[in-house]
Amino acid sequence: MELIKTLFDTVKVYKLKSRTDNRGLMTYVYEDGIEGFVSKETRIYDMPKAGTFFGIHYREENAPMQKFVTVVKGSGMDYVIDLRKDSPTYLKWESLELSADNALAVLIPEGIGHAFLSLEDNTIQAFTIDKTGKDGHSKQLNYKEEKIGLKLPVDVTEISDYDAGAPFL
Repeated sequence: MELIKTLFDTVKVYKLKSRTDNRGLMTYVYEDGIEGFVSKETRIYDMPKAGTFFGIHYREENAPMQKFVTVVKGSGMDYVIDLRKDSPTYLKWESLELSADNALAVLIPEGIGHAFLSLEDNTIQAFTIDKTGKDGHSKQLNYKEEKIGLKLPVDVTEISDYDAGAPFL
């Protein structure tokens, strides 16, 4: 795994290591050794429809959590939103396409919101987190928040009730 870019001085973008032989492609989705990150839980999301949207999700400041996110099939637009109130990039966002073809992954640290939009049918996202997600500290912001101004390349076709009804700032 190779660090290729940093966003907002804290979000790290990696190129995953892979190899191909007569059996097909093998990609190392997560390798131990990311400083300060220890995997506690891994999840797979299978999105049958393009336009499936997750987020904006973040954690309470007193219960930070990091995510390591990649796509193993299909493609999606991954969004990171700076929610650190003392940051010069507060409420700014960056996006990058994650796909099985480009083998990119993003490490999203504390203080950064996260959203994801599938760009094609049958997209599969994998992510690992450094805490379990069932402790009641997860929060959402409405993706239509004008102060953030997310730009989505495709229409949202699927969204959970809690994301659709998430609060505004």
